[in-house]
Amino acid sequence: MQTEMVHNLSYVNGNLQEFISYLDTYYIAQKQGAVIATVNPEIGYAAAKDKGYHQVISSADFVLPDGIGVVLMSRLTQHPLKSRIAGFDVFLSLLGLANRQSKKIFLYGAKQDVLDAVLNRISKEYPHIEVVGASNGYEADKRFVAKQISRAKPDIVFVALGYPHQEQFIYENKHLFPQAVSIGLGGSLDVFSGTVKRAPRWMIKTNLEWLYRLVTNPWRWKRMLNIPKYAFTVLRDNKSNKSLYSKQAEDQTKQL
Repeated sequence: MQTEMVHNLSYVNGNLQEFISYLDTYYIAQKQGAVIATVNPEIGYAAAKDKGYHQVISSADFVLPDGIGVVLMSRLTQHPLKSRIAGFDVFLSLLGLANRQSKKIFLYGAKQDVLDAVLNRISKEYPHIEVVGASNGYEADKRFVAKQISRAKPDIVFVALGYPHQEQFIYENKHLFPQAVSIGLGGSLDVFSGTVKRAPRWMIKTNLEWLYRLVTNPWRWKRMLNIPKYAFTVLRDNKSNKSLYSKQAEDQTKQL
C-alpha cells in the first residue's frame, strides 16, 4: 500500500476501496492484526505538539487522512495524497466486510443508550456479524475492557473514545488482542446510531463536512481553531525542513 509523508506522519495514499481491499487481503484474511489511526487536522496538530502522542499515532500500521485539511496540506507541501479516507466510511465498509465474512467484532465507546442503538442497528442490518462484546465509553477501568476484548478474540475492534484516548487505549493494549484489526472511530458510533446527523452527501462530496459540523454544533468553534493552527504548523515546518525523521526513514515509508 503506497504511503506519503505529510508533516512527520506516513499516510495511506489511496482511496477507500483500495485501502479496504488491501486490509482484507493482507490482514483480515490472514488473521493478522493491524492498528488503524484516523487523523484529521485536529489530531495532526495534537501529534505535532506532543511527541508522546506522535509516537502513538505513528506506531499504527495504517494512518488514514480523515480530513480534507490533511489532504490540502499534503498538496501544498508537494506530498499529494489522492483522497480523504473518512473514519466513518471505513467503519461502514468494515461492517459490510464483517457481515459478508461472518466476522467477530467488539465495540467500545459512546454512551450506553448510543451503544444500545448501534447494537440494535447492527443486528438488523448486518445479521451475519457476531458481536462478541461491547462496552460503553464510560467504563472507568480500561484495563478491564482490554481483558474483555482479549477473552472475546474478535476479528475487528472498534474504539470510539475520542482522541487521544482511543489511540492511547489501542496503543497500550494491542498486545492483548494481536489477531484483531483495531481502529479509533471518534464520534462514528453517535452518527451510526442516529444520535448525531452526518452532513448531507453534497457537503461531504464538496469537502464541506467540517462546515456542517460547525453550523450544527457551534460550540465546536474553539476546536475548529486547531485547523488553521495545523495548517500554519505544517507550512512553517515544511519551509524550515523540520522533521522528526531521517531521510532514510522517510523513504522507507513509501511502501508498506
